[in-house]
Amino acid sequence: MHELAWDDLRAMAAHRTELGALLVADALDVVARLPSESVDLVVTSPPYDRQGKYRDGRAYGRDWYEGFFLKLTAEVHRVLAPHGSFVLNYRSRRTGSERGVLQYELVFWLREQGFLFAEDFVWGKPSPPPGRFNRHLKDAVEYCFQFAKSRQWQFFPEQCLAPARWDAADRARRRKLAHNYERVSEPSGHGRRRVQAGPDLVRPSTLLLHEPEFGPNPTAHPCRFPVDLPAFFIKLLTLPGQVVLDPFGGTGTTAVAAEGLGRRWLLTEADAGYAAALPGRLAGG
Repeated sequence: MHELAWDDLRAMAAHRTELGALLVADALDVVARLPSESVDLVVTSPPYDRQGKYRDGRAYGRDWYEGFFLKLTAEVHRVLAPHGSFVLNYRSRRTGSERGVLQYELVFWLREQGFLFAEDFVWGKPSPPPGRFNRHLKDAVEYCFQFAKSRQWQFFPEQCLAPARWDAADRARRRKLAHNYERVSEPSGHGRRRVQAGPDLVRPSTLLLHEPEFGPNPTAHPCRFPVDLPAFFIKLLTLPGQVVLDPFGGTGTTAVAAEGLGRRWLLTEADAGYAAALPGRLAGG
């Protein structure tokens, strides 16, 4: 089995741009043929354990994760550059009156494969989709786990600065730059540590507030994340021109984010129907 060079990938692509390529193929078949240490960031959201909601009708439960998924993540570890990161968006389903724990088991399994558990981010959904809940509240968060290949993983928070939200009195008192890691009071009063880069910009926290994807969904994909989510990690963990991989590309959200940020990208998606949405999304900006 020979390695796939960039030109090989482009030749196999169902859709390609100057920066990237989308392959309608099995993720493991493709990733297993990528050169070692050739990818700077892997960001993906694999199928959730929700039987029957995906077009293929398959169940993606514990057996699938212990089998196929761990084979794939072993290859992900191989293809990551030493400075690279792997960001996994996942949320276990509820079964009866209990929340599944697979999302936490994944952390331990990936550490056993050699990944470092670098950080856990919470994606908070200000307006989560409606639903019927008996013994539970509305599900408004998902996890994004960052794994690294080495302790020297690259990190560019200055590319993710967010507007400060001080009131008028606060802004007047904070005209000068704050010292790094100085304790500053947030409007909420929690006094969390934040690094202020200037009077109007601060580093973001590990709480990421993004609305779910409510736009047109002609492919009926059940778990689309918003473009802002992969875009955040692409800015935080890569530089322009570096390579971003999403092995469960879905309707191409990671490609849209990477293309807009000037990163090279590679997506695989086994379902041609989901993959068919990408050209239109790229054309729409």
